[in-house]
Amino acid sequence: MSLLQPSRLDVLRPFQLETSQLRGRLVRLGEAVDTVLKAHAYPRPVSDLLGELLVLAGGLAGGLKFAGRFSLQIRGQGPLRLMVADVTNDGQMRGYASFDPAEIGEAVGFAELVGEGLMALTVDQAASGGETYQGIVQLDGRSLQDSMLTYFHQSEQVPTGIRSAVGYDELAQTWRAAAVIVQAMPGEGAVTAAEREDDWRRTMLLLETLSDAELLDPGLGPDTLLFRLFHEDGVRVFDSLDLTFGCSCDDGRVTDMLRRFERDEVLAMQDESGKIVVTCEFCSRVYRFTAPDIRALFEDSLH
Repeated sequence: MSLLQPSRLDVLRPFQLETSQLRGRLVRLGEAVDTVLKAHAYPRPVSDLLGELLVLAGGLAGGLKFAGRFSLQIRGQGPLRLMVADVTNDGQMRGYASFDPAEIGEAVGFAELVGEGLMALTVDQAASGGETYQGIVQLDGRSLQDSMLTYFHQSEQVPTGIRSAVGYDELAQTWRAAAVIVQAMPGEGAVTAAEREDDWRRTMLLLETLSDAELLDPGLGPDTLLFRLFHEDGVRVFDSLDLTFGCSCDDGRVTDMLRRFERDEVLAMQDESGKIVVTCEFCSRVYRFTAPDIRALFEDSLH
């Protein structure tokens, strides 16, 4: 495979360690995460968590074969009620968070912001005629990364290692996020259980040496980073997937959404000027429906 350029961001790079046969994905986000976080201007602790959720969603989606949308969702009982990150099979990403600004206060850690709750991983293939399936696990409480590891331990029973980082470059005034996810697939790797355990332990120790600065450095190419980290095991990289911000909202979808409500319910949504204003939670795009637009919703449904 050809080497990725050193400055390459917004990319998913699958890889395999030749000696141990462990598999993994490296995800780098630049413009994709920057677009999401700047569109909402969340408080810093919320932006940090949503950035991490986005990069983890990209890394997990990269290990699946699906035709549709992969969604990673956090529902908590703390000030941060909901976080969602979506990734399509062709690499379009989006995300948003719902929280009570009055309760955020000094809360900065995962446990303080989210509290008790659930994490749901959903693969939705309905649009392509495929199946939809979901996995749900209780939040670990210590960190988003720990909750993810708990899911793989309890639900998938796949040994998984994760190293992620999110940061804001004050000089460039841009957000960046990155993650390396390594997994041991059943039936692969060293012959004996002891050898597999040794391979896994060594790889996890190497993963822990990876610093936030290395993960987020746009001058350190993805393939160079992987070689620097795992060169003793031999790294084979596979075709990369470009990642980009993308929201599926449009006039037609918003109109269809309004038509699902009863007439009285729609009329109750009008503001003092008689308009209905709908804001997309993912991209913050605003859709405005005037009184004639609202009448047309029901007139069209009669034909």
